[in-house]
Amino acid sequence: MGEETGGGACPECGSGGAHPGQLVCQGCYVPFALMAPVPGADRTDAVGPTDAVGPTDSGETAQPADARPEPDGRPEPDARPEPEPHPDHTRVIGRLANTEAGSARTRRDGPSRALRLSFPGGQVVEVEPGRQVRLGRERRLCPAVGFLAAHDNLSRLHATVRVEPDGSASLTDEGSTNGTYLHGYRLPPHEPAVLNPGDAIRLAADVTVRVLA
Repeated sequence: MGEETGGGACPECGSGGAHPGQLVCQGCYVPFALMAPVPGADRTDAVGPTDAVGPTDSGETAQPADARPEPDGRPEPDARPEPEPHPDHTRVIGRLANTEAGSARTRRDGPSRALRLSFPGGQVVEVEPGRQVRLGRERRLCPAVGFLAAHDNLSRLHATVRVEPDGSASLTDEGSTNGTYLHGYRLPPHEPAVLNPGDAIRLAADVTVRVLA
């Protein structure tokens, strides 16, 4: 339906005499609904339902749909605070008792001592740290134990006793024919075995050597 107009002059032709309820100007015959609004006339801009701002029926001020609340220091419902590091991850492990520098001593820290070999005839041969003694019946190969030359069951170069600079000692069979024994077991050729004071070495069947400190 066309828009009704009240009394007053026609906006198009200026004719007067328009009365309430009249749809068409009697002077220019133009419907009032098609006429341009009169400048300065009061009009209300349409405000969409999501843009309305103002007091509502409950007395509260309506906010736009895309409005965000002012920050109040609290995290939003979907925001998760970063987890605190677990105390075990940053804890400093205390030093174990009796582990201060210099408290532990090894054999290398202590003074090195010569190893003494006691033979069946009463002979004693010392082996200084960092040195070795060859055992066998060949005087040229084993000058320190020339007294073993009478034992025909020994190999020319039968075994070797070596003392390391730190004082540790070893016994090695040099591929002898009749074997080198330690603690009653025959040693495999050319594989050093740990030697300690108090051990007994047997060369072949009848030469027993005692290890003294």
